[in-house]
Amino acid sequence: LPRRFYPQGSLMCHVLGFVDFEGKGGGGIEGYYQNELAGEAASASVPISPLREQKMVIAREGADLVLTIDRSLQYTVERHLKEALVEHGAVSGSIIVMNPHTGAILAMAAEPWFSANDFYDTDKSLFYNPLVSAVYEPGSVMKLITMAAALDSGTVTPQTTYNDTGAIEVGGHVSYNWDRGAHGTVDMTTLLAQSLNVGAATIATWMGPTTFYDYFQRFGFGRPTGIDIFGEEPGLMPLPGSSDWQESFIATNAYGQALAVTPLQMISAVSALANNGYLMQPYVVEEVRDENGVHRHQPTVLSQAVSPQTAATMTTMAVTAVQQEVPEAQVEGYTVAGKTGTAQIAEAFGYHPTDIIGSFIGWLPADDPQIVVFVKLDRPQSAPWGSMTAAPTFAKLAKELVVLLGIPPDDVRLDLQASAGNGGG
Repeated sequence: LPRRFYPQGSLMCHVLGFVDFEGKGGGGIEGYYQNELAGEAASASVPISPLREQKMVIAREGADLVLTIDRSLQYTVERHLKEALVEHGAVSGSIIVMNPHTGAILAMAAEPWFSANDFYDTDKSLFYNPLVSAVYEPGSVMKLITMAAALDSGTVTPQTTYNDTGAIEVGGHVSYNWDRGAHGTVDMTTLLAQSLNVGAATIATWMGPTTFYDYFQRFGFGRPTGIDIFGEEPGLMPLPGSSDWQESFIATNAYGQALAVTPLQMISAVSALANNGYLMQPYVVEEVRDENGVHRHQPTVLSQAVSPQTAATMTTMAVTAVQQEVPEAQVEGYTVAGKTGTAQIAEAFGYHPTDIIGSFIGWLPADDPQIVVFVKLDRPQSAPWGSMTAAPTFAKLAKELVVLLGIPPDDVRLDLQASAGNGGG
């Protein structure tokens, strides 16, 4: 029996999956596209004669898949992820790079990794794909979605203020700011930049459960994205009226706790803000080539989460947030929009007392986003905040991505646009 061989070893293992000795795909695209890739053996009886040449009988050749993922980009992402885990003492992590306008995944990596060539020798738990199958509480990156919903529903404008007393009680649960501080009169841009839990919970209660959860569903939470990778999980977002939902959830969900997402769901949702408010379906197979020709993936809009105006306002606010609060995420020559998250880790008996998940999602160039990048580091020991772990990892990686993808710096790009606009060459 022919065997699948992976000349790149562990490269892209979570995207690819593996093929077992029976020729069955497990995980990744090997599992998702099993029927297309396997083809069909013909069950024809071939008379055995020593004088006749025996032809191998195949009813249908397996298809070829062309991926959206560039190998050198993928390699670069994996190298940065490995370095970040060492530098920050994290136990695991993931990075996703996506084109916000199409939903194409340009790179996708998770650690720990496995080698598909040695699948029979590998601890089964490593086959589990944390990018699409593992859920976590995302923390403050979710404030981007809460704020987008509040703006889009007309509940607030960027200039709206609230009085931050340092605590808010909703449904018997008290939410505090991360610094335990009371910030007084705060506008929406400052709320986002300083990542105030009390502010996020406040605007969520202003929206009310119907509006709040309507928007969260538009952004795709609580259901699978439909990516063409095996074993995608839908995440967890209890809705009002279900036995799992509690009144306090509207406050805690607003800053990304008491609900669970996959890394893929989180980057997909945020990428809608980089794509005029349109949520795209993420995908990794650009084309399927079979005996009937070439079938190209058509970019698919899942929903219009918010209006183009709201998306543009959010991007502006997220640029301010990076400039004011997360200089570690800046990339020289490019305007970065983004948000950090520092999330507590839910365990059997409540949250872990010290360990956190640090994350950062950024998109650039902010005025014409070409890429969205998601970085998540689990239980880093170097610092207790996403701004000091995931954000610098994002910046180091993005510096190389803009070169590999040929994204010119803002001044060069804007000069080119200006000369083109003036009839220049």
